[in-house]
Amino acid sequence: MALIAADIVAELRRRIAARELRPGELLTFRDLMREWDVSMHIAFKALRLMRDEGLTGKVRRVHGMVVTEDAASVASAWRPPPPASLGFRTQVVGIAIELADTEGLAAVSMRRIAERLGVATMTPYRHVRPRARLEILMADAVFAEHPPPKHVGVWRAQLEQLCRMQWQMYRSRPWLARTVCFQRSELNPHVVAHVEWAMRAMAGVHLPAQTVSQIAATAADFVRGTALDLDGADDDTALFEFGLQRLLEGFALLESAGRR
Repeated sequence: MALIAADIVAELRRRIAARELRPGELLTFRDLMREWDVSMHIAFKALRLMRDEGLTGKVRRVHGMVVTEDAASVASAWRPPPPASLGFRTQVVGIAIELADTEGLAAVSMRRIAERLGVATMTPYRHVRPRARLEILMADAVFAEHPPPKHVGVWRAQLEQLCRMQWQMYRSRPWLARTVCFQRSELNPHVVAHVEWAMRAMAGVHLPAQTVSQIAATAADFVRGTALDLDGADDDTALFEFGLQRLLEGFALLESAGRR
């Protein structure tokens, strides 16, 4: 696992607290690069963090930092800032979405997220684990930005409007279709809200509740499944529209049979 500056600082802080590193000992960026096999950027950042915590200081005519006289007491008293769990998780999810938007889903990693937050690599794992959970939370955060519209008109027009909204969401974020989950309401209430909205849109139809639930789920799965095959071609939306109309026609036949 690749290290970041915060990981190196954590180990050096431990050594100082254990008196393995004593006041006056020199730390240089080359030492850090050699021991931890990291880039110059990471090494410099680690030394800067050490200085900011008061663990090291600059000495004239010396290239590097030296351990301060009171570094041991500072290191022993250090405690990680207690992030608000929900607030920290929101930050993790937000950064994951940014990475997926700009570089694709494969670029999302706890290491990259930790680097952005300036924390140890393992810290995000304590709030969002495993990877599948992070992806569910990412999808839910996107759906939270796109709440269903007000219920206006007949059920078919409402369902059509919702499907088109979801289609545009998937088009604008190609990774979204691979992460969305229409179950597990405790993790993704905003995704589940789309399905529940579709069920309420059909509240007046003459169909059993189970059939209404199946229609709402089928519509959501159709949009997502079509989006999974997106290749950027101009006729993607045309194919989606064709399939959507055939699906709605099938639902209409069910509804008509239920009124007989």
